[in-house]
Amino acid sequence: MSQIEYDEQDMEFDNLHTIENFTGIYEDPVTMVVEESLSNSLDAGASNVDIKTEINSGESSVSFLDDGPGMNALQFADYQVGSRSTKNKEIGLGFAGIGSKLYAGKYHKTKIITETFDGKKQLACSFYVKDGKYKVAQRKPLHKFTKPGTFYKVILSDEDYYYLTNELDRILIDQFNGAMLNGLNITVNDNKIKAWSPATTKKQTGTISFRGKKLRYNFYLLKDDFPQRWKNLNYQIMGKTIDRKQLEFINEVKAEYHEKIYVTVDALPLKFLLKTDKSSFIARKFREYNKAITKEVHSIVKGLGLLSNNTPNKLLNNVLTKAFAKLLSDPKYAWLNPHATILTPGPKQPSTRVTSTGSRTGCTTGTKRPTTAKGLVIAVSDSPNNNLDGWLDVQNNTLVINVSHPLYLKFESSTTTLQYHYARVVVSVLVDYGSTKKSMTVKEAIQLQTEMLTKVKDELWL
Repeated sequence: MSQIEYDEQDMEFDNLHTIENFTGIYEDPVTMVVEESLSNSLDAGASNVDIKTEINSGESSVSFLDDGPGMNALQFADYQVGSRSTKNKEIGLGFAGIGSKLYAGKYHKTKIITETFDGKKQLACSFYVKDGKYKVAQRKPLHKFTKPGTFYKVILSDEDYYYLTNELDRILIDQFNGAMLNGLNITVNDNKIKAWSPATTKKQTGTISFRGKKLRYNFYLLKDDFPQRWKNLNYQIMGKTIDRKQLEFINEVKAEYHEKIYVTVDALPLKFLLKTDKSSFIARKFREYNKAITKEVHSIVKGLGLLSNNTPNKLLNNVLTKAFAKLLSDPKYAWLNPHATILTPGPKQPSTRVTSTGSRTGCTTGTKRPTTAKGLVIAVSDSPNNNLDGWLDVQNNTLVINVSHPLYLKFESSTTTLQYHYARVVVSVLVDYGSTKKSMTVKEAIQLQTEMLTKVKDELWL
């Protein structure tokens, strides 16, 4: 029999504390101000956005004026309610109903002013913090509209104001370059922002169909390298860059093309995976779509003859494995060869899928070791939930390098650095294994690692 509950009422929230918590969704609150404002303008169908930064009567501020259709009375009333939005999560960029009001979560002295005109009536309100509460108040319109649009102004802390005045152009080009190429005009203090337009030697357009979603892409082979802070794969919604990804096979590409392969993907069909910060996707679900796009790009790159003969698989097979096989054949280091002594396996590592292998093709952790295996096998595994950069799979006599580890992901865009990372992981795993057979001090272990790397350096491709 269920219990009878009495005195039912709506649960209350500390609205300021909630806003402060939401602010943590965003990497940088002042960048959030720019991204949220421009995203709202794009959603509204604006063609022009005029941004101004100024210091007036000791107050630093940034403002945005767009030429969208403005909000009517009902829309403006909804706008003033936290987390209420009439926008469709499947369409456009805005959906959570909080982004434009969040800066107060960081800077309590702010005032966020919004004025709008739908061609019939001008409306205005302010958001601010008072007595530990987040307030909203109606106000007299001050901006004089000559046509429909929305005006949005945020009082900034001095620190954020000076950061924004130095970084605003970069933020706009990094995040809204696609929108500007698509026709959005942005001015900052009456100066038009010029979008980065890729000069190409080859362009190809296509569509990938995956899991019921059609993703349209543009492949560019650039004459010059793309900006250093950017990456090969650029996922955009309405021209706003949501995510950038390094190509997973970048080290198969000839070095001179690493920063000349540039791809934009219209990710609007993936809007349902968009996180609240509008700067990333839900990683687990997004990964499969990214793999489908990557496969298509790999096919294009291969067709253009841009792949090197030295793929990571060949490097592991022909260079790294051979170098360490030679080292472990030296009696001085033979005791570090896991195949030299049969061990009882310790706790099993998380099950992973091996994406490339050493000399024994198709080896997967967790399978029975063939009796013909005589030397050390080096494999790579895509194991994002494993916090180790490498480990020893004793059952398969396989040394595994984790290509989802943050260190690998950090170094993957630099061929030489990644090659050193491969070698370092192999040595550290072997020395860690050796410590189970022979007691070593930390100093001795470090010296042994350095000695082994020095021994194999001339055998590697560094």
